Amino acid sequence: MSPEDDKESPEKEFASNTSLHGFNRLVISPAGALRALWVFAILGSYSGFGYMFGSMMHSYFSYDTITDTKLEFADELTFPAVTFCNMNKFDANKLEAVDWSYLSTFLYGIQANISTILTLGVPPDETVNSTLEGSKLEDLVLQKGFNVSWTRMPLCTWRGTRCTEQNFTHSFGHYGNCFTFNAEANNPLKQTMQGTGNGLMIIVDIEEDEYTESFTVGGNAEVGLKVLVHDPREPPMMDTQGIALAPGNHAFIAVKQTLYENHVPPWGVCQDRQLEYYDTYTLNGCYLECRSKHVVRNCSCRAYDLPGTEESCDPTTMFTCVRAVLVQVTRGVLTCDCPVPCSITSYSTSVSFAGFPNKHTREYVGPLLGMEPTYLEKNAVAFSVYYEKLNYQNIRQLKAMDEGQLASNIGGMMGLFIGASVLSLLEVCEFLLKWLLVFFGKHRRPKVVKVKPKDPNTAFHK
Repeated sequence: MSPEDDKESPEKEFASNTSLHGFNRLVISPAGALRALWVFAILGSYSGFGYMFGSMMHSYFSYDTITDTKLEFADELTFPAVTFCNMNKFDANKLEAVDWSYLSTFLYGIQANISTILTLGVPPDETVNSTLEGSKLEDLVLQKGFNVSWTRMPLCTWRGTRCTEQNFTHSFGHYGNCFTFNAEANNPLKQTMQGTGNGLMIIVDIEEDEYTESFTVGGNAEVGLKVLVHDPREPPMMDTQGIALAPGNHAFIAVKQTLYENHVPPWGVCQDRQLEYYDTYTLNGCYLECRSKHVVRNCSCRAYDLPGTEESCDPTTMFTCVRAVLVQVTRGVLTCDCPVPCSITSYSTSVSFAGFPNKHTREYVGPLLGMEPTYLEKNAVAFSVYYEKLNYQNIRQLKAMDEGQLASNIGGMMGLFIGASVLSLLEVCEFLLKWLLVFFGKHRRPKVVKVKPKDPNTAFHK
């Protein structure tokens, strides 16, 4: 190769002028051991960079996450929804003979006609010659079950101000009629001071003597209330969640709020789906809809306490089909595909108990509430719900390595091992372009045919 060709070589020009470390040393170093040393140094540096680059890419595509936890303090906190249910679907004193007959399969597992009901000690009434045709189970639960009228909820206060049944929203649940305080998610109440006197306080008469539950056929053996503190946007699942409260006690339920922010795939598993009967995606809403769909698919009707528009099941179907389907759901035979929501507002509770009522309440306050002293002790459940402190936890799921950190790590490794930057990469691209132009230029160059000059002596003779 001539000096001219060597001077115009893209390889030599690149090695002499590039900002990549080491290549210019190959040009200026004398041939021999020193140049070989620089060759090994460059190869080692690029090998190290290649290893680190592969390791970083593996870490990035592992989609690992880290958890960021913060404790936030506030002047006021949004008060949660509080749902409570009496552990009794029907009040015995509200049921007539025809109701007992209609509900007998659901309550006790046997179909009993009115004559049989009367022999069991149910007093006769004007319905002994009637039948409940076309009646809906949910209507009976609503009319003949627990309510929050003044007689059943003699005392309710919110931050020292009296509340009434107008402040509660009705819903059907595992225990029949349930009632939710602060159910309006778009206009929630707020607690501005911590402590028991600044929250919700309720006294409920459970009417133990009016219980109609039977444990042997899927009812309840317990007596008392089930209370659940939850997000107003989340429907309550009273059979699997909540706190059981017995009469004769005052439960102090201290609440702590936790906000969870989960990551979408592939870093996390959260997914917000559109539910059919609820505006906001929650696990409870998804599970309730899933239960309802399994019941409708297998029983051709809907359980009264599950969402949907299908006709509600009659008591016999509830006993023979619905309960069997729900058992299969509980055991996992019938599955529910409910991913974790991307945003969750959770309320953890710590409960402490005090005896209720004391002597003064039994003898003086009890009669004002319409309860005899002995009746109050046996049937009254008191509970208070409040924020223990005006703070909340914010737990976020973050990428262990995001795109910015990946680029920063790659840049650091490039600088450490090969002294390169983005501009250095442009230099490499420029070199490759020039090299390709030279390469294709050589192959496209036309061949020069050499013509021997004519012998002048031959020409002269001619």
